Amino acid sequence: MYHYFTAIRHRQVRMVGVDMKAEVMDDCNAIARELGMDGLSFVCADVSLYEFGSPEDCPDMVISLHACDTATDRVLDRAIAWGARLILSTPCCHHEMMRRLDCPALDFIAGHSMLKQKLCDAATDALRLKRLEAAGYEVAALELIDPEETPKNVMLRGIRRYDPASARCREAAEAYAAAERFLLGGGAPCSKD
Repeated sequence: MYHYFTAIRHRQVRMVGVDMKAEVMDDCNAIARELGMDGLSFVCADVSLYEFGSPEDCPDMVISLHACDTATDRVLDRAIAWGARLILSTPCCHHEMMRRLDCPALDFIAGHSMLKQKLCDAATDALRLKRLEAAGYEVAALELIDPEETPKNVMLRGIRRYDPASARCREAAEAYAAAERFLLGGGAPCSKD
């Protein structure tokens, strides 16, 4: 992404990578310095607690690459709170829904481990998209790369276009809540765990 924006699009950027693995962030910072990638830095932090210096410093774009399980939800929650105009997320695993699925109407699928996993993957990402819609984003689920390359091939895209107070977003919020109740039996939202 850094190369695309700086070398191809000729833009000056400030990119911050956030991860909880200090050694990985140190290595990434060393590589960025070695390659002369000004404006690219990495910090060791919990993204759900990460803050920018001021509202003007908040990102225009938030990207999450294979954030595990509910880490994807924490990134999406922060991106919404920061008011990111564009969100691109490639979720990794979907274990939380596997643990919490409580929907007798879907037992005919959930009774088969492999099918339950596929159902939970799709349901989790559909809930994430509905959550983004409720926050004012136009959303899509897209293939990231050729499906032959990886089974983790879904990219969730959100482009902020609507006022979260609009009727459209209120309807999306109601649909999100109803879908959660259906799938989780009235339990707490997946993204809050």
